[in-house]
Amino acid sequence: MARGSPDLRRLLTFGGQAPLSVGALIVAMVVATVGGTLWAPLGGLLVLEVPARGADLWLAALEPWRLVTWPFFQGHLGGSILTLLFGGFMLLWLGRQLSYAWSERRFLVRCLVLAAGSGLATVLVLAPLGAGGSAFGIWPLLNALLVTWGLIFPNQRLSWFGALEMSGRTVALVVTAGTPLWALAVAPAGATILERLAAYLPHLAAVGLAWLLVAGGPRRGWYRAKEWWLRRDLARQRRKFKVVSTSRPPTEWMN
Repeated sequence: MARGSPDLRRLLTFGGQAPLSVGALIVAMVVATVGGTLWAPLGGLLVLEVPARGADLWLAALEPWRLVTWPFFQGHLGGSILTLLFGGFMLLWLGRQLSYAWSERRFLVRCLVLAAGSGLATVLVLAPLGAGGSAFGIWPLLNALLVTWGLIFPNQRLSWFGALEMSGRTVALVVTAGTPLWALAVAPAGATILERLAAYLPHLAAVGLAWLLVAGGPRRGWYRAKEWWLRRDLARQRRKFKVVSTSRPPTEWMN
């Protein structure tokens, strides 16, 4: 931020109560929702449009900004006030801890990667199936950040409204397993399993990307597998040797 704009920095950090990147995301969510409500064409430009036919994918490619903007528009303001309140609070709470763990810049970049990656997965999966529609809302991104927080802080405790306490690891597992179960439970009657999951594809894709992001991607997974194999091989070799005490004469060491 420029030195000559201390007031803007103070505004984006809520008077120093939030990291700059987190405050910027919350402000972007509020501005996008209020602006999209006051001027409907703006809201139409922010949501993620899924083509009804696979052949129309090239049309979606002409509007790539939608892959990043769709989580920040919450729909008409009249029905999204609670989403803004709870979503902003969760983004502030999670963003503080993840920003300190990653750095503010990396937190911002990874949030945008989660948004763009899950949005792209949604388009590429649904468009060839002919399932057109639109996606918007902060909850897929928040689910991904909640899983990420749980995997980075597995032993930290989280209390749900003071009634239920879970470890970070348990939170990550509950959100991961609960997302497809919720998709199956709230779908309209008569919908197939694929149709029910397709309606929550942004959520499923975001959660999957969160696991991949924390794991470090396929390359890091390969190195972990290789490291495990080397440790296993070393342990097997150690069992072939006889451990002797140094108090014994040197002649016994050779046996």
